[in-house]
Amino acid sequence: MDIDDEVDLDPILDLFISFIERWEDVQLDLVGPLCGSISSIHLLRAPLLRRFEVHFYPKADDLIDPLLSMLSTSPHLTEFGSYDTCDAEVPIAEFVLPWSQLTRFETDHYLEVGECFKVLCLCPNLVDCTFDAVATFGEPPPPIPHDVLIVRQHVHALTLATRDDNLYKFFDHLTLPALSALTLFSGDDWRHVSFEAFISRSGCSLKTIKLHITVSTDQLIVLLSLLPTLREFYIEGSEFDPLGNAFFNSLTYNETAKELCLCPALEVITLGGFIVPSNGMLAKMLKSRYYLGRSKSRRVACLQRVSVMLDVCRHGYDERVAYCKELKKIRKKGLDVTVDCYI
Repeated sequence: MDIDDEVDLDPILDLFISFIERWEDVQLDLVGPLCGSISSIHLLRAPLLRRFEVHFYPKADDLIDPLLSMLSTSPHLTEFGSYDTCDAEVPIAEFVLPWSQLTRFETDHYLEVGECFKVLCLCPNLVDCTFDAVATFGEPPPPIPHDVLIVRQHVHALTLATRDDNLYKFFDHLTLPALSALTLFSGDDWRHVSFEAFISRSGCSLKTIKLHITVSTDQLIVLLSLLPTLREFYIEGSEFDPLGNAFFNSLTYNETAKELCLCPALEVITLGGFIVPSNGMLAKMLKSRYYLGRSKSRRVACLQRVSVMLDVCRHGYDERVAYCKELKKIRKKGLDVTVDCYI
């Protein structure tokens, strides 16, 4: 609904709020300004509420306190998400929430790294965490002391989207022994030393990693060498260092070679961005991990699914046709291969 539409939402919202004792899984899009029951919702209770997601729009800021006061007394609330379209800094760690109950937390509010750490410290039982807009707001924040180390024993999935040169700060100060899935969005130069120390210190066995980062081929190969338990991998090739022969060679399985290829447990691969292997190199890598992965003497897992996403602005028509022909033959042999083109 357009936020400029003159629709009287208060009666509808009042009716919805009147059933608050039945709420279990709720998403509210608050376009504001609203009156009625929303202003007195802090007087009500939602005893069955387990998941709550709220989207704030301009002029809805005055609704935050009443809503969160209600949530603070929800005994079963374990999943919380808060989002806005205002691009404003929000002191989310000051929210009155049942932090210790939360197992899932997600936000796209602009947060400085230190604010993210405050949230992590408040949530000892967190399993799934997303900070979707980590950025410095206004004056540079004070540096994080070197001896600060946050350990979260239960975090299984972490998503970080950073706008500044601050991704490495998470790796320098976090320890996540149970981490299984990691998604990173950042244009920063990759600081491998911090990531390697984080993986070593955590002792985690990553199963899924999705990278939307600027990283060289050499750095990517070294990064993957740290992740022998990886089952699912997503990467976008960089314009400055596309995914080429060196990358695909490192993933190609050779059953007679002494050294095993990277990521022997890999089952799902998604490739996007700039992809520039020599003719047949991509197919060779996939065949080696699909055909030989099914043999009795295999030392690698058999590939299950492959997705190749070609940007029409980066790959010409003839090039896209060549990829499709190359991968179609493997698909006929049984491997689940898809090729998508996007603008």
